[in-house]
Amino acid sequence: MSFTRELRFDAKRDDSLVDGQDLVVELAFASAVPYERWWGIEVLDCTPSSVRLDRINDSGALLFNHDWDALRGHHVPGSVRADADNVVRGNVSISWAADEGKTIKLVTGGHLTKTSTGYEIHQIIEQTTAKSGEKIERTLDGQLFDRVLTRCNREAPGELTVFRRALDAAAGAFERAANEPTTYRVTDWEILENSLVTVPADTSVGLGRSRASNEPPAEPETNKSSQEISMTQAVETTVDVAAIERAAVAGAMSRITEIRAMGKQFKDFEGAMAMADAAIDAGMPVADFTKQLMDHIATKGIKWNPATGMKPADAQRYSITKAIRAMVEGDWSNAGFEREMSTDVEQRMKAAGIQRSGTGKGFFIPIEVQKRDMLVGTAANGGYMVGTELRPSEFVELMRAEQMATKLGVRTLTSLVGNLDITKQTGASTAYWLSTETTAITESQQTIGIVQFRPKTVGALVDVTRLLQMQATPDADMLISEDMAIQIALARDYALINGSGTGGQPTGILATSGIGSVVGTSLDYAKLIEFQTDVAAANALSADCAYVTTNGVAGLLKQRQRFASTDTPLWDGNVLEGKVDGFSAFGTPQMAAATALFGNFRRGVLQAEWGVLEIDVNPYANFAAAISSVRALLTCDVGVRIPGAFSAAASIT
Repeated sequence: MSFTRELRFDAKRDDSLVDGQDLVVELAFASAVPYERWWGIEVLDCTPSSVRLDRINDSGALLFNHDWDALRGHHVPGSVRADADNVVRGNVSISWAADEGKTIKLVTGGHLTKTSTGYEIHQIIEQTTAKSGEKIERTLDGQLFDRVLTRCNREAPGELTVFRRALDAAAGAFERAANEPTTYRVTDWEILENSLVTVPADTSVGLGRSRASNEPPAEPETNKSSQEISMTQAVETTVDVAAIERAAVAGAMSRITEIRAMGKQFKDFEGAMAMADAAIDAGMPVADFTKQLMDHIATKGIKWNPATGMKPADAQRYSITKAIRAMVEGDWSNAGFEREMSTDVEQRMKAAGIQRSGTGKGFFIPIEVQKRDMLVGTAANGGYMVGTELRPSEFVELMRAEQMATKLGVRTLTSLVGNLDITKQTGASTAYWLSTETTAITESQQTIGIVQFRPKTVGALVDVTRLLQMQATPDADMLISEDMAIQIALARDYALINGSGTGGQPTGILATSGIGSVVGTSLDYAKLIEFQTDVAAANALSADCAYVTTNGVAGLLKQRQRFASTDTPLWDGNVLEGKVDGFSAFGTPQMAAATALFGNFRRGVLQAEWGVLEIDVNPYANFAAAISSVRALLTCDVGVRIPGAFSAAASIT
């Protein structure tokens, strides 16, 4: 195969040209400027000892767009040379007869200004960095290199790893450092033809880029019917090939660094690092990799099905207290069914790639048990439990019913697998009105970010007496489940609002950068409206928004009036639930003291859950009293999608 390298030329208009005359111009054909190809950085050595000129100096063809059937002229014999500034130049005669002067008019009119050189490689030196950090190189035969590259272009175009493997198979092993750029210095090559082209890739030199010299080149002998025109002489400096090569290497290293940094940023996301490595090997631009990575992330967040297929009757006979007692005594002979179902859940989690929490010795409660109908009893004198009625109750619903988040409309993503990343728009694109039918729309782009959900574990600790463990009734299970549900619900509410993002906690709303703020001193009606205008500025204000504060602040607002000497309290309702300026308002001990929060909880924040409830038991929590501690573990996280959908006030007085 032949290679090409594109350059640019510039011709001055000459009105003295006569129709029918050929045009002789000087072209700069090639330079030593490094050129980044998908397989490496190519540098043409343009010294007299490296470039073969015999063929092109023998009236070599001047083509149009490398089409051998589109002859546009020839190279003036003997005019092509490799100059001291590492640029190959020569004179060409553009034929009027080729197309009745169309090409000549395009050149002199400044419309056709680019050239491309077709050449063949005879010898090439591969230069790179070894794994040890040492600079290494080897000399390759041009025909061997050509055969490998031709095959790779045909079978695996753009696949750098495939190319290097094929090259090493043909030329011998070469220990390159991973992801280091490789330079291929062409030290023996031959010009086959030059073309006038419409679309180039390298515009560093071309027609009119003559050598800076006070002495003009010797005039070639030309046909008397030809007329030579003068070229625009640009101010030129000597080409610093080493500097240009360093700049090309720096550019390649910058691309590698940026792609690798993105891969590391999302290293917890399945496949991100492998994608980054593949993009580096393939020479993929940073912009293309960014789009590929975002598309890949958008496809994730796959759920798993925790259901075991347990029948309703089996779910009814499953006993949490039996399983707890079996763990305490280390004897599962009376809880074989419970152990079998726990093992089934564990195997399903492993198949889905979900890691268990806790000590690894606990047991799992199947989702069907968490959603079963259970007998609810009434306690008599606190000493026994008797089943009296059936009502639908489940651990999950108990937990969420206790959560303030549920009342606020926070959405929950359930049964997740692995890390979850959700794309979010952090900046909007711009719309434009068009003044006329021909007005062009100014291009704008959305700014895209990522909300990352990473598994975090919350636990609830419940003390269970020996007598309660001996109760294998659903109502005993209900009592234990309710205790665990309430504790986990309170912990999740606290994390949703106040989570610090450290010590295993999620990053809650108040710890998220970008939320609005209101001065809490002497909180009045005007400041309560300021909460709303903050959220409105983020286009997040809707009827679903709500206020959340402490019960103490709620009591304070109940005593303050919107308008003096009127019965118009800022907080209308009791301190647990009320209305503030038409929006729902809630009081909770889960808020930090003297703090209030307003926002769109349905749109602005998400909760995420992985896996199922896992139970661990400490049989020696209170040995003397025969009390065991039961710990429930749930894997979850919080993610704020729209920080501007919230506004907060602290130090309220």
